[in-house]
Amino acid sequence: MATPKAAGGGKLRGVEAGRGIAAVLVVLVHATYISGNSPAFDGLFKFGRAGVDFFFVLSGFIIYLAHASDLGRPNRVITYAWRRFVRIYPTYWLVMAGFGVILIFYPERDPSVTSWGNIVASVLLLPRYQDPILKPAWTLRHEMLFYLLFAGLILNRSAGRIVLAIWAGFLLWQIGVFTITLHPWFTGMAGYLPFRVFNLEFFFGMGVAVLLSRGKARAPGWFLGFGAALFLGNGLMESFGSVGPVEWPPHQLLYGVASAMALYGAVGLERAGQLRVPGWLFVIVSASYSIYLSHMILLMTIQHFLPRLRGLVPLPPDLVFLLAVAICVIAGVAFSRLVEQPLLRALRDPLRARRPARAAAP
Repeated sequence: MATPKAAGGGKLRGVEAGRGIAAVLVVLVHATYISGNSPAFDGLFKFGRAGVDFFFVLSGFIIYLAHASDLGRPNRVITYAWRRFVRIYPTYWLVMAGFGVILIFYPERDPSVTSWGNIVASVLLLPRYQDPILKPAWTLRHEMLFYLLFAGLILNRSAGRIVLAIWAGFLLWQIGVFTITLHPWFTGMAGYLPFRVFNLEFFFGMGVAVLLSRGKARAPGWFLGFGAALFLGNGLMESFGSVGPVEWPPHQLLYGVASAMALYGAVGLERAGQLRVPGWLFVIVSASYSIYLSHMILLMTIQHFLPRLRGLVPLPPDLVFLLAVAICVIAGVAFSRLVEQPLLRALRDPLRARRPARAAAP
């Protein structure tokens, strides 16, 4: 995913850091029950799935800011499509291939998971009323839908705005009906993908990008602090409050609004030179996509061998949780550095390889 530039021309390190934190949050929630029915740290990190909400807000922000100059320029849509393809598919296909090898030796209990229809839909990230074989990839289907509709802005700015406005209107209608009646208006595939509440978070991110493109952020410190507190407070309420639906619009909307506020504040502070992000965090940041894609495979592998390990060394659940998270992060970083990043450099702009090398300009 392309990263917008700071005022001085460098990358927005706060945005990059947020992406790494969001990936680790998702790992935390999926590792919470690795020891069985007893959640690690009393279920503190059950809200970690909200890392997905931040991802969607961040994606809307980055895509709009990175391609704002392409809007209404249809000749740029091929480059846009190629960059979106390169960022999503090659790394995903490699991880999927590795998971496929595992499934040969340890097949899924549900044969519909590995049916030909689901295999094709999973590999191509096509709409299907069933989770992909690699379960975290469900978010990539939403990303691809957003990329497709955003391309309308590049082909024709006015028509693209109308399409996005209609999409946002239907999303708000779906959320309103679901919140009031507890029954969604759109069901089936429509409710599962195009009109799912998460899609509204892309608009939050685009809204932040539009506001920041119009001038200096106002009270960025307040927005960052309040947004982070709202995100964490909503998360703690989800982790320790009464049990409710896994997806309930008020929860997702609060996460989305909080993420947008924190993002607005972080970018504003960084552009003003008032935000410093520690360098060590970028070891995780650069590998966020690899960590996100691979962590479920690693957790399943750890869970498979955990009974044998416990037969040799007694390990408390919280320690198992911490070790599992560390393994997922370290392995994701290694995969990113050895595979993902070289692959992206080779594919990001294939025309560069054909251009003759030139001396650096003074």
